[in-house]
Amino acid sequence: MIDNGYLFAKDNKRLFINTSLGCSGECLYCYLPKLGYGNKDNNYKTISANDVIEMIEKNNFNLTKDTLITLGCFSECWDNHNKKETLKTIEYFLKKGNQIQLSTKKKISSEELAILVPYIKYYGQLIVFVSSTTISKHSVIEKNTESIEKRFETFEMSKSLNIPVILYMKPILENITVKDLDLYKSYIEHYSIKDVVVGSIFTGNITNETVHFSNKNELFYNSIKDEDIIISELSKICNVYRRSTDVTNYYKMN
Repeated sequence: MIDNGYLFAKDNKRLFINTSLGCSGECLYCYLPKLGYGNKDNNYKTISANDVIEMIEKNNFNLTKDTLITLGCFSECWDNHNKKETLKTIEYFLKKGNQIQLSTKKKISSEELAILVPYIKYYGQLIVFVSSTTISKHSVIEKNTESIEKRFETFEMSKSLNIPVILYMKPILENITVKDLDLYKSYIEHYSIKDVVVGSIFTGNITNETVHFSNKNELFYNSIKDEDIIISELSKICNVYRRSTDVTNYYKMN
């Protein structure tokens, strides 16, 4: 068990890593303030990739090549102040043979990830999830994040570097995300997006499933009917999953 903010793991099946704590996005649905992490005025706590690695090794964490590495649950892992540390962390775990997933609301260019390509051992060892919960109301609901147009340019990187890039429609917001369904379909067709995750919002409303990156029972999955509508429609044009781990497992097995 590891739980110090920068690292969280209940066992050696999955390790959550943050090289920074806090985010400036100020998304209206953000769960970070509830967990005590800042989201304004550049109030970040950032550590180096070397510190992350040292923490893991000193904790005698039983890391194996089957441990899934997840980046970005308490931060935007592609912000300028921690991007280099994110890249170094990814390089370390690619060399170890681990599968890695990262989620972002930033544009990731081919030039930025090209340095990692020599270390990728199989297609899907590194998977990028581009997060979006609304298109038409982006400027209000995700007001300090990168524009949808710039953010979605990351899907071009998938073609040039042969790295899977997944549309991460999470969280689905009631009566908001579903209204952009046609817009999402247009982007899926334009970028030939193969895989989409349609995910639930995290709130303090108690359900039968708590989040996987905390052991405090403060946040829970809260699904809504709109998710079923979106999944039904998007399944006609691409692969649709409910969890990011469904995608990582698919690529690892195939």
